[in-house]
Amino acid sequence: MLCKSAVSRAVKTIVVALTIPLFAGCIAEQRLGWSPDGKKLAVVGSDGVRVSIDGGFHLGEPVEEDAQIVSWFSDSKRIVVVTKKPCETWADLEKDVDKDEVDSIKASAAQFLKQLENCQGNYTICRDRLRKENFNSNYLSQALFYLRATENERMTRLVGRDWREFKISASTVPVSTIKVFSVEGNGVLHLKQTLDRTTDEFESAKVSPSNEFVSLVDNDANLCLASTESGDKGVKEIGWGFGKFPDWGVNADVIYGLHAVTKKEKTRERNYQELVAIDARKPASIKRLAALPTIANEKVRATVDGNLIYGSTTTIKTGKTAKPQTVNTLNVMTLASGKTKRIYQGLKGDRVENFEVSPDGKNISIPTSNGTIKVVSLQGSKTRLIRTGDPKSEQDVFTPVWRNNDEICFENLSTARGESGVALYSLKGGKSKGISRDWPFDAVTGLLGKAEEDRLTFGKMIENLKEQKNRPKPL
Repeated sequence: MLCKSAVSRAVKTIVVALTIPLFAGCIAEQRLGWSPDGKKLAVVGSDGVRVSIDGGFHLGEPVEEDAQIVSWFSDSKRIVVVTKKPCETWADLEKDVDKDEVDSIKASAAQFLKQLENCQGNYTICRDRLRKENFNSNYLSQALFYLRATENERMTRLVGRDWREFKISASTVPVSTIKVFSVEGNGVLHLKQTLDRTTDEFESAKVSPSNEFVSLVDNDANLCLASTESGDKGVKEIGWGFGKFPDWGVNADVIYGLHAVTKKEKTRERNYQELVAIDARKPASIKRLAALPTIANEKVRATVDGNLIYGSTTTIKTGKTAKPQTVNTLNVMTLASGKTKRIYQGLKGDRVENFEVSPDGKNISIPTSNGTIKVVSLQGSKTRLIRTGDPKSEQDVFTPVWRNNDEICFENLSTARGESGVALYSLKGGKSKGISRDWPFDAVTGLLGKAEEDRLTFGKMIENLKEQKNRPKPL
C-alpha cells in the first residue's frame, strides 16, 4: 500500500510542474516573430507583447503582461497571443473559464472524492478504482484546486497532515487565454477576439494559411485546434503524443507533425514516431507519411516548394572496435513523391532540434552550444557560420528567427555594452546590426530569459528606502 506522504509528494509534483512558466531562451520562435511581409516585429517580453514597425529598432507599448506566445496571421495585420496567469481562487477560475470546462473539473473532483472516501486510506485501491472508471487525469490538479476551495474539511479528514502541506503548493491554477489582436499602422495593438480561456497550458501556437484556425500543442503533448470563426468557440483536442512544433502546409489547412506511437510486440513494447498529416477540416483522420525510429524530435517545418523538413536520429559506426554513436539529423520529404533524404548530420555542439527554415525554403539555420549559427544551403549543401559571441550557459542558445530570405534574427552575446541583445544578420552583406539597443529592459530580459539580479524592483526599492531613517545619531 502506498503511504500518504508518497501520494502527497506525487500530487505536489504534478501541480508544481503546472505552475512553471514557459522559458524564453530556447523557444524564441514563440516569443519573437516577424510578420510574413517582414515589415513588423512582435516581441514577448516580461511585461507583455510589443510590436515594432521600423525594422525592430523601436517597440510600441506592451499589452497582455502575462503573454507567453505570439504568432502572426498571414495578412501581417493580426497576431494571436497566448497568455498564462495564475488564478488564486476558485471563484475567479469559475468566472474566467468556459462553463463546459468548469463542469468537467467539478465532475472529476466528485469522482475523485467519492473513491477517496471509499478506499479508507488505501491509495492503491483508490487509484485502481479510478483507473477502472477511466478517470480523466487532464483535470486532476484543477479538481484538487476545486476541492481545496469547497471540501477542505473533508479532504483534511481523509488525507490528514499531508493535505495541509499539499494546500501550500496547490494554491494556484494557471489560466491560459487565447486572444486575437489587430496591429494598426502605428504598431498599436487592439483586442479583436478572445478564442478561449482554459486551464490548459500551451507550448506552441501557429495560425493556419487561411487564417481560420490556430494549432496549439499543450504541455501534455496534445494537439489542439481553435477556430477564429465567430461562431466557433473553445479549443478542441484533435490528437495526442505530438511534438511541440508542428507546422501548417503552405497553401492548405493541413497540419504536419511528429506523433508518438507505442506498438506492442511479442516480447516488448516498441516506441517510435510517425510523421503525420491532419486536415483541420477533417481532424478525425490522420495520414501517416513516414516512420521514425525514436521519440526525440519536436519540430516539423513545411516549405513553399512542397517539402517537409524534420529532425530524426541515426546510428553510425565510427570504427571496428568503437561503439556505434547516435547523432541527430535533418531530413527532407518531398510531399509530391513521398521520397525522403537526409540533408544534414549534426556535429558535436549542434542544437539540431532548434533549426529554422528560411521563408523560401532554401536555407536552414542551426544554433550551436559554442555561440555560432550555421546557415546550411539546401541547394549546394554549403554552410555559412555566423559568430554571435560566447554563451555563458545552455540558456543562451537562442533559436534563430528569419525575417526574410536574406536576414536572420539572433541573440548577440557580445554587444558593445557587454550585454546580450538581439541582432539581424544579412547573408548578402555578411554583416550584422543590433536592433535591441533602445528596447525597454523588460522586453530584452523577458525575451532572452535573462535573470534580473542587478535590476532593483520597485518593491525592493521601497524596502531599501524604509531602512533609510533620518533619526538623530545617539550622543
